[in-house]
Amino acid sequence: MKTILYASDRTEHSSPALKYAYQLSLQLKASLVVLYVHEMEQIRVSVSRPAAQIEYHVIKEQTEILTKYCEKHLGVAVDGKKLQAEVVLNDLVSDAILEKSMDFGTEMIIIGRKDKHTDRGLFVGNIGKGLQEKVPCPLLIIPNNVATKSIKTILYATDFEEADILALKKLVPMAKALGAKIQIVHISTEKEYAGKEQMEWFKDMLRQEVDDTSIDFTIIFSDKIQDKLKAHANVIGADMLVLLEREEKGFFQKIFHTSLVAKMEEHIGIPLLSYNELNL
Repeated sequence: MKTILYASDRTEHSSPALKYAYQLSLQLKASLVVLYVHEMEQIRVSVSRPAAQIEYHVIKEQTEILTKYCEKHLGVAVDGKKLQAEVVLNDLVSDAILEKSMDFGTEMIIIGRKDKHTDRGLFVGNIGKGLQEKVPCPLLIIPNNVATKSIKTILYATDFEEADILALKKLVPMAKALGAKIQIVHISTEKEYAGKEQMEWFKDMLRQEVDDTSIDFTIIFSDKIQDKLKAHANVIGADMLVLLEREEKGFFQKIFHTSLVAKMEEHIGIPLLSYNELNL
């Protein structure tokens, strides 16, 4: 992995998320681009200076503020290489994040999760929806109060489909770089469960694509998917939850359709990494 983009709201409360993103970039030996999207009021025609000149000075000023913010909380210099500070002017935050991720060839986007301390949460509403539908790379959503610690256990929720194998094929190298173990869980009602044959097929297909015999598999029967997912994550001490956003309705939609977003944000207190099926 070469480049990670972290979209910051530049608040004191979200500084733990900045530290988490930076530590993760070090572990994955990637450059970290810290992005701040500045929503500027429309420039009045009567203003004497050209709009382009005003925008230039606004970006310069905001970049200086972002640089000081990063250096204050990380204790390292923004060198423009391993750590970069980037400011863009845009009223559409999700569009700005996506455009910059393409400019930098980003291989992971990190955003903070909305909570009661900020009006500018990124996971819910139009911003989160726009990112989930269009991200060209994995999207990591982290609580703003996340603790910076080593990632040792990654929980992947599967529907036993081919797309899951493609996602795991990308996840395994990252897990190895982090020194983390992957645990796979399938949560289903007994009525929907297709039987052990499906799981054995999935295991065989995965072994053909991934050389990692340490991956464990668990099946849990329940109608309360989000509750059981939370409980299982707690039992195994998961440091990260990984989900696949599918083009067709599946596990991800069961978890993250609109009526369940608030519950997941409230109950799952660990970072969430999502892969988009269309970009695998």
